[in-house]
Amino acid sequence: MSQFLAVFKFKLEENYYTYILIILNTFGMILMNQTKQKSNKSALTKKELEVLILIYRFRFLNRVHIQAMLGHKSHTRVQTWLDSLVKHGCLTKEYEKKITNEPAIYYLSALGRKQLKKNPEVETKLLNSRTWRENERTKEFIEHCLFVDDICVSLMNLAESSNRDLAFYTKTDLYGISYVVKPLPDAYFALVAEDGDIKRYFLDVFDDVPSAQLRRRIQRYLGYYDLDKWFEKYPDKPFPGIILICPNTRMKGHLFYYIQSHLDEYPDLNFDLSTKELVKKKGMRTEILEKVNPEE
Repeated sequence: MSQFLAVFKFKLEENYYTYILIILNTFGMILMNQTKQKSNKSALTKKELEVLILIYRFRFLNRVHIQAMLGHKSHTRVQTWLDSLVKHGCLTKEYEKKITNEPAIYYLSALGRKQLKKNPEVETKLLNSRTWRENERTKEFIEHCLFVDDICVSLMNLAESSNRDLAFYTKTDLYGISYVVKPLPDAYFALVAEDGDIKRYFLDVFDDVPSAQLRRRIQRYLGYYDLDKWFEKYPDKPFPGIILICPNTRMKGHLFYYIQSHLDEYPDLNFDLSTKELVKKKGMRTEILEKVNPEE
């Protein structure tokens, strides 16, 4: 009898361990399939790749920005591309439900970095240094990026309405270019008319920072002009205009008089000032810019 019980117990244990192995094996296969589904997103569509490159260039974008920059009419199609890239781990989506229903914000994730690593349009060193920390960026930094996005879209509309072509270069695009002012501006852009006339500008957007920091930025531009780096590269092209977007009218007024006090020494420099409020209200248009002229 005891021998029978021993054999029966052995059979139960054998079946128990068999069942455990089957469960573990099944669970492992599920995990492998999920990992494979995420990591094997190697065959990006052309549009999905365009979306990734846009977000690499601008860092943080929402669906409205992306749709405008791609020139696509269907928001549902753009949302499908974004959902696919999020699903496969190439993008991270941040959405905070508010009364205003602001669109979700997207930024590159680790798998998105992997997808772009061998792309010739991408600076690998810059890509590697950024991707791991994008989820740690402050709210102020993200809002700053989104504001630059808004300006780009506004300039696209301006270019279209005035029959001009727009070339817009983000801080990412300017990385590694030796003849551009340092620290890099938020953007450099050019508006090209049908007759070949080109208007070039550096763009800086100032957050609510101490006035001394704004003055130091002006000194950077003056010093950059003195170094002749632009003219060494483009001896036959005029120095770009400098557009400065201030956080409020008080800071704009302070910067206006500070710049004006230096223009006698720099008569060829063109500074135009505006405020964030005006840009948000009217878009990036000539009428919101106030030109700084030398003191009379």
